[in-house]
Amino acid sequence: MHGYVQTAILCIITNLFFFLPSHAQTLFDHSPLDLVLSSFVDENGLVDYAGLKKDRTNLNFYMDSIGSVSPESHPKRFSSPTEQLAYWINVYNASVLTGITDAYPVSSVKDILLFNGFFNRQKWIVGGQKLTLDNIENDIIRSQFNDPRIHFVLNCGAMSCPPLENRAFTGSSLEKRLEKALERFISNEHFFTLSGNQLFLSKIIDWYRSDFSTKGRFTKPNNSEMDPVISYFIPYVGKPIKDQLRNPNLKVQFHEYDWSLNSQPTPSVPMSNY
Repeated sequence: MHGYVQTAILCIITNLFFFLPSHAQTLFDHSPLDLVLSSFVDENGLVDYAGLKKDRTNLNFYMDSIGSVSPESHPKRFSSPTEQLAYWINVYNASVLTGITDAYPVSSVKDILLFNGFFNRQKWIVGGQKLTLDNIENDIIRSQFNDPRIHFVLNCGAMSCPPLENRAFTGSSLEKRLEKALERFISNEHFFTLSGNQLFLSKIIDWYRSDFSTKGRFTKPNNSEMDPVISYFIPYVGKPIKDQLRNPNLKVQFHEYDWSLNSQPTPSVPMSNY
């Protein structure tokens, strides 16, 4: 009942919005997604898909909202590039949640529309346009915003994706949260591991190597032959790791990608004594 009351209030607020003059219109509201994430995503970024499938009112409401409003369709609702980028990150993550919840139970996003169809064939209505997840990530987010840190917050529903954050993104806090996401990535041994003369990175860095090689904050490396991917991370680590990264013999390797679903463990049912 509590969830329905929250949703009813959101509906009233949203309906009132459409009667405001254009100069009084406010920023796009991500609070329905915030309710979803805070309710069904734990501190490790794992999702209670079973629970979400039973109570998806707020998720459906948010998907309806993005279906009719985007930075392209309603530019006055997005006052800055950070507001726009926060919107597209949320759209990507919410669309993944919706696609998995529609198909649940599944063991992997790879099981939803074979041959990578979940990413390049399934379409979502965003601001009145039909877009795939690949369109959102590659044609909009990567193409328009040129920020490699988005790869630390976009979640594709797999265990090897960066953990899904349990709060929606907003323009006002986006820069701080992108920096924190990068720091978490470096501190997570599944994504960033130094071992001897080898640096093991998430496969995501390999797939999007060009993003990390040509954009972001750089320091001029001591070794002109340094892998640009290594160079990207140098400004973000302490001196001991900096020294290791500047090792001219350091080689970059990539972890195997785990496509299993980022779902919370299913509670075990106690066996009956009878």
